[in-house]
Amino acid sequence: MMRTAGTHVHAAVMRAITRIAGAALPDRQKPVLIVEDIRSQDWASVTFIGATHAIDLRLEGEVDVVAAATRCLISEIAEHDIPVAGQIVADIAVTLSSVAAGAGDSIAHSLTVNLLTILD
Repeated sequence: MMRTAGTHVHAAVMRAITRIAGAALPDRQKPVLIVEDIRSQDWASVTFIGATHAIDLRLEGEVDVVAAATRCLISEIAEHDIPVAGQIVADIAVTLSSVAAGAGDSIAHSLTVNLLTILD
């Protein structure tokens, strides 16, 4: 059964992504973060019940800023504690799926965040 987008899990993950992607930058230099799609599906093992989630994102902005934000997300997301009421983020990873040049000194990186949550 597919769950509807916009759950508290997605909100918690998006808060963490926003923090990580622009943590060291002043507001005017932060990349623009666009959510392209959010998908969730129920998941279960012999001992756990939860869901898998995929969040497709696009980061847009100056080349240096977007590259730095992408590097931070890919390398640091797994190290962050993402609190979700009633659930545990058991696994999370970010992958870069495409890069598109923009006008002037701008670029867009398409990313996918995959995570597994289990009921606490």
